Amino acid sequence: MEKLDKTICRLAITGEIGAGKSTVAGYITQSGIPVLDLDSIAKKLMVTDEYLRAEIKAEFGDQAYTGHELNKKYLSEKAFKVGAVHRLNALVHPRVDKEVAKLESKIAQQGHRIIAKESALLLQHGRPNEIDVVIWVKTSIDIRRNRISNRPNLSQSDRDARIKYQSSLNLSQYLNRDRDKIIENNGTLQKLKTEVSWLTKELKNVCDTLFQSHNL
Repeated sequence: MEKLDKTICRLAITGEIGAGKSTVAGYITQSGIPVLDLDSIAKKLMVTDEYLRAEIKAEFGDQAYTGHELNKKYLSEKAFKVGAVHRLNALVHPRVDKEVAKLESKIAQQGHRIIAKESALLLQHGRPNEIDVVIWVKTSIDIRRNRISNRPNLSQSDRDARIKYQSSLNLSQYLNRDRDKIIENNGTLQKLKTEVSWLTKELKNVCDTLFQSHNL
């Protein structure tokens, strides 16, 4: 196993669908901390990685793609509605991990010592060993339902299936109450931006402390 680079402080931004993870990630990026969107990376690889495309077709059928593009509606029905999302994740996640390692190395070479990763299912298989601090974006289910109802790429049944699946995982059980941070995103964007601004300052201090402990 490749030795973990302890000169990098790794943050994770996660929470259930509709919680506002991408908004929080955007504010953190504005603070100067690079954020890798793992879900976007996964979607890109599912189209551009020929090996992964072949695996997905073998598992879910040629209908998984329409020409060169991903058949999102078909895969959503196969994965979330039929309960085979774990099979899809088992194919995609190893390729994502490999790509993220490359991107992380490039970012570190640019002089960044703190890197954040955004993903809805980052805690799906427990807490990753490399993550120093998890930022859990927490929002009421009513607000989350209202937010995702405006997403044109998801039908009502798709939205309900994803909410049900993520809720069933009980991802928050993997939080470390002594170190991790919970952001309550039930208010205005200005309130959220202010809270994230204070949080990033705090996290930079947390990471400095971690660096010092690693050098002892």
